[in-house]
Amino acid sequence: MFGETGGRAVRLTAVLLIAFAAAFFFYYGLDTINDPVFGIDFLPYHVAGQLAAAGDWKPLTDYASTGGFEAKTGPFLDTFHQYFFPDSPLGLRWIYLPAYVWIFRPLAGLSFPAAARVWLLVNAVLIVLGIGLLIRARPGNGDRSAVFLRTALFIFLGLTFQPVLDNLWHGNVSVLIFSCFCLSYFLLKKKRNLLSGLALGLIVPLKFYPAIFIPYFIWRRNWRLVAGAALSCLLLFALSLFTVGWEGNLAYFEMVRGELGSGGIAAFNNQSINGFLLHIFPYGDVNVWENTPTLFWLTSLRLILAFVMIFAVLRVIRRRPEKTIDPAAAQDLDLTLVIFVMLLASPSTWYHYYTWLLLPLYCLFDGVLRSREAGPGIYILLAVGYGLTAVQGIDVIRPLAASALDRVWILRALLSQSFLGAVVLLLLALRLRRDSSQPPSPVPSTSSGQVVPRPQGLTCGPGGVGGAATKPRSSATATASGPSGGSPGPTSAGRTTSR
Repeated sequence: MFGETGGRAVRLTAVLLIAFAAAFFFYYGLDTINDPVFGIDFLPYHVAGQLAAAGDWKPLTDYASTGGFEAKTGPFLDTFHQYFFPDSPLGLRWIYLPAYVWIFRPLAGLSFPAAARVWLLVNAVLIVLGIGLLIRARPGNGDRSAVFLRTALFIFLGLTFQPVLDNLWHGNVSVLIFSCFCLSYFLLKKKRNLLSGLALGLIVPLKFYPAIFIPYFIWRRNWRLVAGAALSCLLLFALSLFTVGWEGNLAYFEMVRGELGSGGIAAFNNQSINGFLLHIFPYGDVNVWENTPTLFWLTSLRLILAFVMIFAVLRVIRRRPEKTIDPAAAQDLDLTLVIFVMLLASPSTWYHYYTWLLLPLYCLFDGVLRSREAGPGIYILLAVGYGLTAVQGIDVIRPLAASALDRVWILRALLSQSFLGAVVLLLLALRLRRDSSQPPSPVPSTSSGQVVPRPQGLTCGPGGVGGAATKPRSSATATASGPSGGSPGPTSAGRTTSR
């Protein structure tokens, strides 16, 4: 495809991409330790692990008397004052199902600074494993140089994606959740449906939003996967009962119910439909994380936009993947669309949740590569969508102009840069999924009836970009079968925490 010199140039480019991505990832991971609020989201996890080690379960679920979703008193606020903001009236606290506290029990014997560094290393390993699982689940085939370049590009996209890097700095559990999803996706591609469901079920009770995949797999009639997810959830709920008993779990679900009934949060890094509306219609301070009461019409507009998005997604996926010209690619695009609904329809989607966009980016790259009708417009859509989501944007001026950022309309609107990028990528995914349901176009042939060979190189096959290089076929065979195909961070002064 490239010739000897061209092939070497491609391989050299791929090696340099991997080298830069690895060096940047390593540098950022070490540099983030110097941030004044490094590991701020990890702090309540560490305190919870220490409470578990001491057998002191009451502060873990005593939401009513200690401030509910945020700590107004007790050990969580005391530790928050010790390491971060001594004058803050509120602190971060444990807000997850009590069963998950056992994850952090092994770190209880370490001081918070030491434990935060260990957790940073754990997160770095998890995200590397997650990226590796996604690449292994979507193998390339064809020209070896092109396959190597594609793999290098995927590694580059993953290790330099700011939502991933923000998770290293926050110390949030989002990387753990995403890595479990990557394992579930890998097992799904290997047709290990029960194990895939078990992996997915491990994260559903942790932050609830991954539960959106369950209705999709019910619609797909993947009962083994659904059963595996249900079994994992039941085991986790049983462990939670064992940990804090009925009373503690009821207190937890009461806290969750109260939080779901609260208003929206206008904070700058809320990249959902709700966050976008709160940014462009000036409701709430974008520099703080406080629930903002919203008017009925604004809530109605959010629900209408979410309904339009869900309707558009349901409309393009109504044709089951197994009835399309490429079932594996169609299922990948379905999962891509489910991820977009999960992120955009949520009342609060913090920017570091956009780590989930790695799978959509990989699927869209392969989809554009596979598309017979891809022109400059599709390339531009993919590039613009990626560019808008790859970095957080205008909020870097917060240390210099926090008041202006809150009051100037255009600056508030620019805070939703990543949301707008996700919308662009969503539109591209809708188009590719719609096109996958169209009947295959006939293979071109000469006037004598001889089939014109397709270009060889990086090609697509069932299960991802993984088929063999295309060979000339007879006109009858080619017409009967369709085209194969399968499926730098901000400065420390500009960073703030999110949940």
